[in-house]
Amino acid sequence: MPDAIRRLALVAACAAPLAAVAAPETWRFDPVHTQVWFSASHQGFSHPLGRLRVKDGWFVFDEDDWSASRVDVTIDLASADLGDAKWNETVKSGQFLDVSRWPVARYVSRSVEKTSAHGGTIHGELHFRGETRPVDVAFTLNRVGNDPYLFKRKAGFSASATLQRSAFGMKRYAEVVGEDIDLRFEIEGIRDRDAGKPQPEER
Repeated sequence: MPDAIRRLALVAACAAPLAAVAAPETWRFDPVHTQVWFSASHQGFSHPLGRLRVKDGWFVFDEDDWSASRVDVTIDLASADLGDAKWNETVKSGQFLDVSRWPVARYVSRSVEKTSAHGGTIHGELHFRGETRPVDVAFTLNRVGNDPYLFKRKAGFSASATLQRSAFGMKRYAEVVGEDIDLRFEIEGIRDRDAGKPQPEER
């Protein structure tokens, strides 16, 4: 084998495992350690917190190229919990979330932008209460590593966003509930190569 060809073969052999390591990884949301919080002004007195649960979802994250990252997550609106049964019923009713008509919300990224060493912005679309609107989510990468208790590789983020409720048809009680809804996310993803792939239909 000529020396030039031998050198090219050696370079290719060394580069192959590096390329595999650098490839984007797919993660599914850990439903236990992923939390979604929302808050709005209550007559200017306070900003009570409510919680929602992730129903399903996945994301792709490439530590070397954040622009290759993607996210697709579905939120269970019927899980809304403000710590009081009456308020839970009101928030889930047609006056606000209207979960009987729209039981879930879905957020899908269009692009991901790295803005600092550990921070970035997801530019995406929120499908919520029959409307689709652009929503940006600012996030911080906390850590990528192995979970010694789960024996799996995980990625963790903190994130936040703000949306205007009237843009999604929630216009009632403007004198009581503030227009801006602040969202906070604490996210853990478990590496899963099959996350995001179509699943076979149950028979």
